[in-house]
Amino acid sequence: MAVLNAGQLAELRQKVAAALPVLWTKPTINAALQDIEDWFEANRASLGAAISGGFTAPQKARLVKVWLLQKYGRE
Repeated sequence: MAVLNAGQLAELRQKVAAALPVLWTKPTINAALQDIEDWFEANRASLGAAISGGFTAPQKARLVKVWLLQKYGRE
């Protein structure tokens, strides 16, 4: 499990605050962000294995990034 450091949490909180009303406390949002980090790390290998086409690991990471940005931009 990768633990988000204080700088990473601060950056993420700032981005969330810019997009959502601030109706949460710092410990609450930190815990939620760490939950997301934990889930992603636990499922990273299976996502990589699910991507077909012979892409390298960095290419797969880029594909996931582009997809996530587009996916959550439309939902």
